[in-house]
Amino acid sequence: MSQEEKCYLCEKSASASLIAGDKYDVNCEICGRYIFLNRTNEVEYNKMPREERAMLSAYTRERFELGEEPPELGDPKNLEEIIAEYKNKTAGEKLKNLIWYIRKKSPQFGDSISLDAEKDYPITYSLSLEGFTEIIKNPIGQKLIEPTESGLKLTEEGWTLGAELMESKEGSEP
Repeated sequence: MSQEEKCYLCEKSASASLIAGDKYDVNCEICGRYIFLNRTNEVEYNKMPREERAMLSAYTRERFELGEEPPELGDPKNLEEIIAEYKNKTAGEKLKNLIWYIRKKSPQFGDSISLDAEKDYPITYSLSLEGFTEIIKNPIGQKLIEPTESGLKLTEEGWTLGAELMESKEGSEP
């Protein structure tokens, strides 16, 4: 049975289903899907700085968007390497992930997709919607994406880059 709860990472509304023992399958609009191990860790997550939880949110959302198995989040001390990896993402990596995401969501060239900064900020490894909004300015300036009435669409150059990024991400999956 699924119940409405707060996400352990972004603290927004999420659904959580008990899988087995003290293992929960969590579905969040912002963080994607992940497995939360042992609710006794909940206190440690609540003490964790928001910046670190935001990086875990970026990690879980990326795995979700890649269609991978939901990551298991247990003792936060065991997640320090993941947090550091996501905290150290470069502006170029953030931009590329945004282009990849738009391409992934666009059925065909010229299609516009709607992005919600409040829900989609983990896509760019951002700490918040403000960081996401700043990152979007870069590819618009580089003419990789352009705003439309209904959202954003890739330019021809952005579409080509997005296709290359999709191929490289698909090729790197286990």
